Amino acid sequence: MTSPTFIKSAKPILTVSLVLLAAHLILLQFVLPEIYKQSKFWAIYLFLIPMTLGAIYIIVKEKNKKASSVGKNFFIYMVIKMLLILLFLSPWLVYHNEFSRPIVYQFFSIFFPLLFVETVVFVRLVNSTK
Repeated sequence: MTSPTFIKSAKPILTVSLVLLAAHLILLQFVLPEIYKQSKFWAIYLFLIPMTLGAIYIIVKEKNKKASSVGKNFFIYMVIKMLLILLFLSPWLVYHNEFSRPIVYQFFSIFFPLLFVETVVFVRLVNSTK
């Protein structure tokens, strides 16, 4: 059974993700060069959103067991996330081709707004334990 805390925590992530996707698709259609459409931008969403929701689920589950674990689990998650991001981006950072810049630019354009919302969600989780 999914906890109400997880659903409440996941809603802002999903909302921002959908807004980012809509804005991204509009930019791809009307503003950005064709190369940006060809760079498999959808893989960014398939990487970031499940990872973020999975982390929220695990951290909320652990919080229910031990309320003071949110900060520690968030730190562990961020370290793992940074390593996974390096792994995800490594093909474009190591082997430069015509898609390298478009995918990296798009990745960070999605990553930073999601990171901000994710941090707000985790701060709320930490504050709710006090």
